[in-house]
Amino acid sequence: MTQQEIVHRVDPDRVAWRMAGDEVVVLDTGNSVYFGLANSGALLWQRLVHGATDTELVSTLVAATAVDRERARADVAAFLADLRGHGLLLQRP
Repeated sequence: MTQQEIVHRVDPDRVAWRMAGDEVVVLDTGNSVYFGLANSGALLWQRLVHGATDTELVSTLVAATAVDRERARADVAAFLADLRGHGLLLQRP
């Protein structure tokens, strides 16, 4: 039996965000804190708005950058942990 992956999604009740050129500007409305995401962070954020699994995020990163899958997996895990730590993500199986 295959385990279903968790889908991560930006919490629309917790954040407001906009594209600013090639960057994403995020406002944590709960804490009135701004975040700026460029390059890979901006790319992953846009996928998270609609919901994405770890596997989908890693594939997106590998396809868009010169990073190998193992490094992409570590980078995605760190990015998701950071967003979760700020309470900006929803997760569902």
